[in-house]
Amino acid sequence: MPTRKPCSQRFPTPVLFGSALLSGLLATTAHAQMRLEEVIVTAQKREQSLQDVPVAVTALTRDAIEVNNVVDVNDLSGLAPNMTVRPSAGGVNIPAFSMRGITSYGVVAGSDKQISIYLDGVYIGSPRGSIFQLPDIERLEVLRGPQGTLFGRNATGGAISIATRDPLGEFAFRQKLGIGNRDYLRSDTTIDLPSFGNLSAYFTYSKEEQDGDIDNLGAGVTWDRTGFNYGKQTSPDTLGDVDSESFFFSALWEPTDALSVSYKFDYATDEGTPTGNALVSDLYTGTLPPDGAAFLNLLAEANPDLLWNGKTTRPNAVNNAWSVNRDQEVQGHNLTVTWEISDNLLLKNTLAYREADVFQPADISGTSGWVIGDFVAMFVGLPGDTPFCYACSQSNGESEQFSNELQLTWDGDWGTVTGGVLYYDSDDESGSPRDSVNTFIFGFFPEYVVPNGNQGYSLNQAESYAAYAQAEIAITDDLDLLAGLRYTKDDKSGNFVQGTPEAPVFNKFEYDDDHVDYLIGVNYAISDAIMAYAKFSTAYVSGGSVAGFGFEPEEAESWEIGSKADFLDGRLRANLALFDVSYDNLQTAQSGANVEGAENISVLIVEGGKLEAQGAELELTALPFEGLTLSAGIGYQDVEFAEVTDEVAATVFAVGPNAFPNSSFEPTLVPEWNTTLSANYESEPLFANAYLSLGITGIWHDDIRLESNPGRAAATPFGSAEFSPATWNVNARAALKSIEFGDHWVGEIALWGRNLTDSDELNFVTNFGGFVSGTFEAERSYGIDLVLSYE
Repeated sequence: MPTRKPCSQRFPTPVLFGSALLSGLLATTAHAQMRLEEVIVTAQKREQSLQDVPVAVTALTRDAIEVNNVVDVNDLSGLAPNMTVRPSAGGVNIPAFSMRGITSYGVVAGSDKQISIYLDGVYIGSPRGSIFQLPDIERLEVLRGPQGTLFGRNATGGAISIATRDPLGEFAFRQKLGIGNRDYLRSDTTIDLPSFGNLSAYFTYSKEEQDGDIDNLGAGVTWDRTGFNYGKQTSPDTLGDVDSESFFFSALWEPTDALSVSYKFDYATDEGTPTGNALVSDLYTGTLPPDGAAFLNLLAEANPDLLWNGKTTRPNAVNNAWSVNRDQEVQGHNLTVTWEISDNLLLKNTLAYREADVFQPADISGTSGWVIGDFVAMFVGLPGDTPFCYACSQSNGESEQFSNELQLTWDGDWGTVTGGVLYYDSDDESGSPRDSVNTFIFGFFPEYVVPNGNQGYSLNQAESYAAYAQAEIAITDDLDLLAGLRYTKDDKSGNFVQGTPEAPVFNKFEYDDDHVDYLIGVNYAISDAIMAYAKFSTAYVSGGSVAGFGFEPEEAESWEIGSKADFLDGRLRANLALFDVSYDNLQTAQSGANVEGAENISVLIVEGGKLEAQGAELELTALPFEGLTLSAGIGYQDVEFAEVTDEVAATVFAVGPNAFPNSSFEPTLVPEWNTTLSANYESEPLFANAYLSLGITGIWHDDIRLESNPGRAAATPFGSAEFSPATWNVNARAALKSIEFGDHWVGEIALWGRNLTDSDELNFVTNFGGFVSGTFEAERSYGIDLVLSYE
C-alpha cells in the first residue's frame, strides 16, 4: 500500500503558470511570499484545507459575512453559485432554497427538506422557525450537490453548515451599536470570561429592530383570539418589521490536551411582522365555478381601488389587515465531547436538543381588509362593513428534536476513514391552532372576532437510525480512491386532525422504511498545485404522510467532476465543478384545494415526477496586490422535468377539463445563470495601527420563473408575474478599524448598505387560480456601526 503524503506535502507552494496578461497583473517581486490564506472546512466531517476536499463547497470568510451582513440563512442568497434563498409566503420564517435545480421548502409537518441546515454539526429538522439570528458565526459552508453519505437524509440538493466560535480563554469585551434608516437599531454585546483552570466561556446578547418597508393600509384592526388563548392582536403599521433578540453562550472544558468538552446554548425570539403581500394580477374567472366567478366579479366592482392591477414591483402600501406580529421562540443545546485517543484516532460525540415555537397569522392572498360593498353583501348575506380575506393563514408550529451522533475518524499513512452512528428523534406539529379556524381561511370575519370553528392540525413523530462510513484510500502517491456507504432506517407516525372541536376527524398514519446511500470517486493530484476529482453519489429525502396522503422517498443520483487549483504562487485560486443530477419521486408542496379528495387540506406533498439538472460552477479568488482580494462565483444550471405526474400537473391546470392551451410544467425559483462578484481591500496603517477596510459584493441572477405553467400565465392575468426579471443586488461596507484608545481599547466605525440598487422585484408568488399574490425584495437599507472592544 503506498504511503500517502500529508496535505502540506501534497500541496506545497503552487507552481507559477497562466496567461501573460494574468501573470502581468498578479506577478510582483516585492511580495513574492504573498498568497491567499488557507481556508479550513469540515465538508467531510473533519477539518481539511478547502483545496484538498473533493466537494463543491463555498466557504464564506469573516469578511464576506461582515460585508453582506449575514446573520441568518436568508442572507445567503446568491453568495454561492447556483443557490438562492427566499422567504416563503406566510411569515412563518421558512426559507425556500434552490440549489442545483431543486427547490426545498419542508412547509408542513410530516415532510422534509431537500437542503439541510446544520448548526455546529447538528441537523435542524423543522423548517418552521429555522430563520433565526446567530451573532457568533465563525465559519459558514455551502455544500452543493447530494450529501447522502456523510450528512444523511434530506440533503438531495445540498447542505448548509454553520459553525459558531469557541471561547478565547481570556477576558475580552466587544460592544457593537448600529443605527440606520427605517429606525434601524442593533446592539451586540459579547463578553469573554477569563479562563478558570481548564474552563473558559463567553456569551453574546443581540437585539435588532427595524420598521418594515411597506405600509399597511389595514393597520389598527384588532383581532380577538381569546377563544383559543391568544388574546387580542392588532394589525401593525408596517409590514416586514424586524424585532428580534438572541442570546448565545459557549463553554469549553479541556481537562487534558487530548480531551475537550464543549457546551453551546442558543436562544432567539422574533416578534417581527410578515412581509407585505400584494395582488400582482387582475382577478380571473375563466376556470372558476359560476358562483365563484360571479362573486369575484362583484368583489372587483365593489373595491376597484384596492386591486393591484398587474404591477409586479414592490408597492408602497398594501392592505394586509389580517397580518399581525409573529410570536417565535427558538432554542438549542449542544454538548460535544472530542477525544484524541491516539495520534491517528479521534472520537467525537455530539448530543443535542432543540425546540421551536412559531405562531403567525399572515395574509397570503393580499386581500384582507377588503370591505364588502352593499351589492356584494347581499350576495354573501353579510353586513356591508364586513372585512374579507380570500386566503389568510393562521399557522402555528411547534417542534422539538433530540439527536446523538458518535463519530470515529482514523487518519493514517494509507488513508482516512470516517464512520459513525446517529440517532434522531423529533416531534413536529403545524397548522392552525386547535379549536380554531382552518389554516387557509376562505371567508369573513364579522365583528373582527376570529370564529372558533374548524381546525386543521398535523402531528408528526419521527425516529431515524443511521450508520455510515467513508474512506479515502491512497492507491498511489497521487491517486486516492473515495468510497462511502450509509444505511438509514426511518420510522414515522402521526395524525391529521380536522373538522369542528365537537366532531373532529382523525387521519392517522404510520410509515416505516429504510434506505442505503453510497458514494464512489477518485481524487488525482495532477501536480503539486492542482487536484482533480470525479465521483458518483446518491441521496434521498424521507417519505411519509401528510393528512393521510402518503408519498414515497425522493431520490437523487449525481455525477460530478471538478478541480481545485492554486496558481501564481498561491495568489490565484480556481475551483470548478461540473454536475449532472437526476431527482426521482420529486416531492412538491401543493395546496390541497387543487388535489382531488384533499380539498379541505391546506398543504400536502404530491409526487411530481422526475427532474434533470446539469450545470457548472466556477469560483475564482485572486490577490493582485497586497491588501486587495477579488472573488467571483459563476453558476449555470439547465433544469427540466423528464416526467411530470398528472397529480402535480393538475395543481397548475395542465391536465383535465380546466387545462389551459399549450400547457406544460416548468421548474420554478431556479435561475439559469447567476453571478457573484466581490472585492475586499485592507489598507496599510493610516495612523498608529488604524487601517481602512472596504468591501463590496454584487449579486446577479437572470430571469427566474415564478409560474410553473406558461400556458396558464399566457391565458390569465398573471402577466409579468410569470418571471422575476434579471437584477443586481449590491451590498457594501467601509470601515476604519483598529482605532486605539489606550493600551487595550480598540474602536471601529463603519458605513454599510444592503440592496444598494434598491431592487424591488417579485421574489415569491402564490397562484390561487382566480388571481396571483406576491412578496418582494426588501427595500434598500443603510446605516453606521460603532464598535468598541477590549482586547
